[in-house]
Amino acid sequence: MTQARSAEADRDRASLRRRQEVLTLPVAPLRRHGFVTPGRPGAMDPGPEAIGVGPDGTALAVWRHREAPNRKRVTWHVEGGPRVVASVEVETDLRVSFVQPLPEGRVLLAAARAGHGEANAEVWTGAGGLERRAHLGDAIEHLLTTPSGSVWAGYFDEAMGGSGPEGHGLARFGSDLTTEWLYPPDAGLPAIFDCYSLNVAGETAYFCPYTNFHIVSVAGEKVTDWGPSPQRSAHNLLRRGPDVALLTGPGVEYDVATMLRIGRDGQIQRGGRCRVVLPDGIEALGLRYTCRGDELHAFTRSAWYRIDLDSLSAAAGRDTA
Repeated sequence: MTQARSAEADRDRASLRRRQEVLTLPVAPLRRHGFVTPGRPGAMDPGPEAIGVGPDGTALAVWRHREAPNRKRVTWHVEGGPRVVASVEVETDLRVSFVQPLPEGRVLLAAARAGHGEANAEVWTGAGGLERRAHLGDAIEHLLTTPSGSVWAGYFDEAMGGSGPEGHGLARFGSDLTTEWLYPPDAGLPAIFDCYSLNVAGETAYFCPYTNFHIVSVAGEKVTDWGPSPQRSAHNLLRRGPDVALLTGPGVEYDVATMLRIGRDGQIQRGGRCRVVLPDGIEALGLRYTCRGDELHAFTRSAWYRIDLDSLSAAAGRDTA
């Protein structure tokens, strides 16, 4: 066996041992919350192109027309059955990665990638009229709106060479898609090489950036560094007061939630851990997640699940691993 293959086999054995340890953690089952559907059947692809959750917990989904990919339907959904509470038809050549609501029944569609200066975001009215197009930067990893209509964008590592908002790692735009605020470089704050996680509750953003993995919040112009997280590499973050949960860790910890608490002394302490699973106990694989305050929304095709910080904390309190 070559040295490279031997090293790979050692890594595989270490991953297997760690996964076996993870499987001993208590489980926190997601709760069935509702469904997303395109409404009128037949014309649209059965799987949504993009899904998002707004500040009030309403889910939005984007569906492509089977025979005309530029024709898309945006649907609004609330807790319960598969009923569509509102919808709008639009025509766009965007490869939609994100969908978010804006005030007055408008909707924001955005693509994750864009060339230099290329428009990758559009605002549509509830009647299906195109109101505005703009460039929000390349390599968008997270996009969430606020009740007032501000738009928070976090970027992944391929953005670091960009000269636009993406070069800051985190940006906030107005509902007219003009830049409101950019994460300040060289201000003694943790650098953002990748905005690993982003949670927007009300008008405040919480995030955990690569590589230092500090817990950071932004309210208005004020940035607060809450200190380094003892748990690294998580792509989802829940927050309520001093309590934090980091979810979907690295490698074999893809379904692990780790509880944190920010102490009065400013130190972040790690608490219990648990595994997030589907309601029937099956492993939660291939889910799309959105974090809003202390609630995690999860989607797989048309199914919509939810779990909150209290439920995760109750399960993690039984951590014996």
